[in-house]
Amino acid sequence: MGVLRKLAGQSAIYGLSSVVPRLLNYFLVTLHSRVFNEGEYGVITELYAYVAVLLILLTFGLETGFFRFAGKKETPQKGNQVFSTIFYFLGFTSLAFFGLGWLFLHPIASVLNYSGNESLLLMMFAILAIDAWSAPLFNRLRWQERPKVYSGIKIISVLVNIGFNFLFLLAYPYLGWYDPAFGVGYVLLSNLLGSGVAWLLAFAMCGTLPKHFSRKILTPILAFSFPLLLSGLAGTTNEFMDRIFIKWLTPAADPMSELGIYGANGKIAVLLVLCVQMFKFAAEPFFFSSADEKNDPRVYAMVTKYFWYFTLLVLVAIMFYLPLFQFFIGKSFRTGLDVIPILLVANLLYGLFFNVSFWYKLQKRTWYGVFFTVTGAAVTLGVNLLLTPLLSYYGAAFARVASYLVMCLLCVLIGRKYFPVPYEYGKFFISLLLSLLWVGAGSLLSEMHWVVMLGGRSLLLLLLVYLLMRLEHISPRSLLKLWKRK
Repeated sequence: MGVLRKLAGQSAIYGLSSVVPRLLNYFLVTLHSRVFNEGEYGVITELYAYVAVLLILLTFGLETGFFRFAGKKETPQKGNQVFSTIFYFLGFTSLAFFGLGWLFLHPIASVLNYSGNESLLLMMFAILAIDAWSAPLFNRLRWQERPKVYSGIKIISVLVNIGFNFLFLLAYPYLGWYDPAFGVGYVLLSNLLGSGVAWLLAFAMCGTLPKHFSRKILTPILAFSFPLLLSGLAGTTNEFMDRIFIKWLTPAADPMSELGIYGANGKIAVLLVLCVQMFKFAAEPFFFSSADEKNDPRVYAMVTKYFWYFTLLVLVAIMFYLPLFQFFIGKSFRTGLDVIPILLVANLLYGLFFNVSFWYKLQKRTWYGVFFTVTGAAVTLGVNLLLTPLLSYYGAAFARVASYLVMCLLCVLIGRKYFPVPYEYGKFFISLLLSLLWVGAGSLLSEMHWVVMLGGRSLLLLLLVYLLMRLEHISPRSLLKLWKRK
């Protein structure tokens, strides 16, 4: 339990950099869905879909590659050489990307139907360049096991972003400085300022920058990371492809409004993804360490099981408290609340895939990652082409569920050959069945007074926690003792 306790502790701290900013960003969802109409919010949703996909491309899959080749923090010379090589490489490629984007700005705007709004694309390119160049700085902080510094910088960056959003969208109209024609541009400008602050702070906290660049170091890292790049690119494309399909395939008269509604409601469902991110930040350095205990399939199975329990509880909690979460988005966007359960299931499967797919990284069979994610992207493409023209954003949501389900099944089946993990499938099934029954039980309280409804659902949630603990033969007393241990 010692290694698990360490992983849990680091996950909690890293979670501050993921959960807190996302929670703070809900203020932005609330603000944007009330300042902008559905079509304008659709523009925000589309542009940030491009950001997510292109950022994977610009980081070259080097995040995992860094931890694979940097070694332990006790060997700083090797880690510093790997860091500086990646830092200079990404600095060059990021600046080159921004320069090319600026050079071909008008043709790109024409293809994406943003002619006359080129400034939006230029700011998007700048955000991408800064965020990509920031990646090795934050990876170094994680490698040095400085989660508090990492989290602090992330939170400051988000606070800067939020502060400028409120300044531009609330204070400027009051002062008469607001330009409606720029509109969504204020959102991107705020993000750009936040990203710039994050880069400066991370650069300052990383200490002395080693003046070292080596092709001999870069080549094997790129060779290792290339399959992960393809996998990440396919996976992110898979995750955000639905936004593009909604724009071009929806039967609705106003596609951008449909996209805006889908994007706003997706912000509520993304709460479940926070659990995955918290785990991811701590898990990669954890599992790539040299300790045999940490690479024990039994430990791997245990981590996955408890992660599954936790995400199920989060899913049930979001469904129970959806009457409260809905107020985070504007009233006109709440017509899409019914899509949230579908997106929650998709995000649950996404988290499960991240856990069950770790074997191919440990076994250095990274090309399997490409296979899984490309297959998932193909499923997303096929189901979107079939359902989105019929069901609009509901079809896009079902496509995500189908994609991650196929990826999970393939990964588990193939992984049994190379890295057999003794998953307790019975407990997975029982906990899933319990969660579905609990969601159904909670829905029976929907017609009651909201105080009674939320109180009853809270009791049901606590009961579910207790039942999952009993499933693992964990008593509240033993859990308290474990928490008090050093």
